[in-house]
Amino acid sequence: MEKKVNELRLNKMQQKIIAVAQLVSFLFMWIFVIGIIFWIINLITISVDLNDVPGVSLAISMVAIPVFIMLASILTYVYVGFKKKNNDNLKSSKED
Repeated sequence: MEKKVNELRLNKMQQKIIAVAQLVSFLFMWIFVIGIIFWIINLITISVDLNDVPGVSLAISMVAIPVFIMLASILTYVYVGFKKKNNDNLKSSKED
């Protein structure tokens, strides 16, 4: 009996560690994407301030920004799916 209780506690601790790791990766990805967007916007404004042609910066930003937003969105979709599945599993195990 005591061994099962310890296993359940360990299992809950492992679930918490996994949830924190997922949340950290989720937040880090969005911080990374927002940082890249600000960096590219900064490159464009610097090229305009220096009377340079911002064509290359604009071309890079038109490709890079949507790609990074799409990757972050996919990670968000996966994270939300894992959380939803985990909540469904917890509900079904409580009913048993």
